[in-house]
Amino acid sequence: MSQIELKQNLKLSQQLIMTPRLQLAIKMLAMNNIELSELINQQIVENPIIDVDVVMNGDEKNYNEGTDSANSDVNTADYKKEFINDSDADTSDFTNRDSEGIPENIQNLNDKDDMHAINDYIVNYDEQLYDLSINTNTDWKQDKNYIIENTVAGTETLYEFVMKQVRTGDFNNDEVKLAEYIAGNLDSDGFLRVSSDELEKYAGNLAYLLDNVLFKIRKLEPVGIATYDPLSCLLFQADYFFPEDDLLKNIIKNYIKDIANGNYSKIVKETGNILENVIKSVNRLKSLAPKPAINFDNQNNNYIIPDLYVEKINGKYTVFMEDNYLPPIRINSYYKKILNGELISNAVTKDYVEEKLKSAVWLIKSIKNRKETILKIAQLIIDKQHDFFEKGTGYLKPIILKTIADELNLHESTVSRATSNKYISSHLGVFELKSFFSNFSFGEISPDNIMSKIKLIIENEKNYGKIYSDNDIVNLLKIENIAIARRTIAKYREILNIPSSAKRKKK
Repeated sequence: MSQIELKQNLKLSQQLIMTPRLQLAIKMLAMNNIELSELINQQIVENPIIDVDVVMNGDEKNYNEGTDSANSDVNTADYKKEFINDSDADTSDFTNRDSEGIPENIQNLNDKDDMHAINDYIVNYDEQLYDLSINTNTDWKQDKNYIIENTVAGTETLYEFVMKQVRTGDFNNDEVKLAEYIAGNLDSDGFLRVSSDELEKYAGNLAYLLDNVLFKIRKLEPVGIATYDPLSCLLFQADYFFPEDDLLKNIIKNYIKDIANGNYSKIVKETGNILENVIKSVNRLKSLAPKPAINFDNQNNNYIIPDLYVEKINGKYTVFMEDNYLPPIRINSYYKKILNGELISNAVTKDYVEEKLKSAVWLIKSIKNRKETILKIAQLIIDKQHDFFEKGTGYLKPIILKTIADELNLHESTVSRATSNKYISSHLGVFELKSFFSNFSFGEISPDNIMSKIKLIIENEKNYGKIYSDNDIVNLLKIENIAIARRTIAKYREILNIPSSAKRKKK
């Protein structure tokens, strides 16, 4: 019988230990610039070593002249040329790379014996400003952000919009009270989300006014507001805008599905109207809104702020980081004096300051590594999509994460994080960085290009004098040496919201 016993064994193995600082560096890579700015502000609050200095436009030049900048060796105007020529920079290792402006002898901050090097670094630092956006073109920054058009005005809610019309309209005090309750129970589509019984219960002895108040509100802008569903909304709008068109009301009540399928012949047969009248009523129906508030913008304006921008310089598209949102930071002079020995402090205080300094230097290093990695990846993507930026939509080449990762000697997860939630601004518009990737392709053509070709073929059907079926489109693409299945054509057509050839013929 075997016995269970305890033994001590030695085993040698390799493990990757994710320290909190390394985890933070990885998370920073996946952040966009706005999120990174929030993280830096959080670190400023938590770490007393770090000070933020807000430099206004007019004082920035004078301030920099009076300080020994950590980036004095980097000329802002020459940065773009410097980046173009620095094609051999090694960005393959995200966590083991010398950081510009930080001496090599303090890169390894795990050993307390290196604190003498840190003290020397602080002495030389001497209250200098470390501007995280120092490499940004100042003129471009002013053009993009310091204009009145970029300010966002407060938005008016649907409730406020309706009540403004009520208070200036033909409503007495009791009707205004009921209108406030009704307007307060409208959903984002403009439908009333309380039942008639609930309305009557709230109204109490004013219930006799409800029908009149509802009718008045429904005639306000947008017409049909405070109805209960799309059908009642369409009927009210039809009666309001086209009171004489009984055929239109009949179509709304009984033939909506036939209209969607283009089955006009059924309507002609069952209503006894000629096709011309049916088409006229259908066109009127198309001018109505099944959801009364569908065109009312009661949401806050959410703008995409690009993290990168691309410019054409000497025939080459070059990527730059838009990082002027990052606050400029520097070392607090009081704690610098503690490390220098100018101020007397106990060992506990000095150890605390040393640890916070390590965190501050690590933060700066991680931010610079993040910038270098993102720029390197984005530049390679733009280089591979040169035809897209030269010729526009339809020339996007299929590339995958692995292609970029292999060429830069990075892991795919690093490329994924660096391109996640990042946007790039160009002369063609603003694009998500991940939109330049595709998981599959048809030779040298991406799915987006295929959809563009399908859309172009269908848009030109009138010129060809023929409605093309999915099989016809397959054959047309074969002429261009594009082999694609019919079901794929159907799938892309549905994505483009293009009806089938049968429905297009009826129209």
